[in-house]
Amino acid sequence: MTDRPLLLLVDDDVTLLRATSAILEVEGYDTILSDTAARAIEFLQHLPVAAVIVDIFTPDQDGMETIGQIHSRWPDLPIIAMSGGWRTISPETILETARALGAQAALSKPFDRPTLLAAVRRVLPAS
Repeated sequence: MTDRPLLLLVDDDVTLLRATSAILEVEGYDTILSDTAARAIEFLQHLPVAAVIVDIFTPDQDGMETIGQIHSRWPDLPIIAMSGGWRTISPETILETARALGAQAALSKPFDRPTLLAAVRRVLPAS
């Protein structure tokens, strides 16, 4: 039996969470899904998560704050930020800010399978 990296996916869009999880599971990753930042932090305290993929906009806490909180508590944990933009702010601008707060990679929604997998492979150490 081999250990599969555990990825924590954080987004209030449950459909996106399930679709992203399905892609990652087929590619050899285990996933845990969280629809809130608070639940994500709770998971991080108790599970051996290899990387976090977090939406910038979650209902209970600003995603930038979530990224900052994760980065300060678990500085070596890879973070991938994702965003579809917000009103007049482009996803690229939002994701640049996320990188400044500690995200190692960023995904602009909607993203495709190759883009998702490339981001995950970029942030995880080779096994």
